[in-house]
Amino acid sequence: NPFWRNLDSWGFNLLAPNAQKIAQKNIFDRGFGNETYALNRLSVRGEICAALKAYPYDWQMFVFLEDEYYTNVEVPILLGSSKEEPTSKQFEELINELPEFKLSKNMRQMQRVMKKK
Repeated sequence: NPFWRNLDSWGFNLLAPNAQKIAQKNIFDRGFGNETYALNRLSVRGEICAALKAYPYDWQMFVFLEDEYYTNVEVPILLGSSKEEPTSKQFEELINELPEFKLSKNMRQMQRVMKKK
């Protein structure tokens, strides 16, 4: 379950008062708390981003750029990797370094429309 990231995420449940103890014993103490695969999608500066975690590797960070030749097609660009789950601030810093993203997504789209005319 993606919402069960650590023992604190189990909270308190009146119907299962010992849920945290059971989770500690059966999940976290046995090593099942490690994520084997996770894909987080988020929007940073209006850009579609993704963070991919595949055990035992680090988080891979991607941003999607519109394809120059095909409409409604976006290609992933690898930004980098992170030992911990990346934050939107990390994405923003890496995106700002790329010349392709100097303009906002809206400005890039307007620029393409103006070139067609």
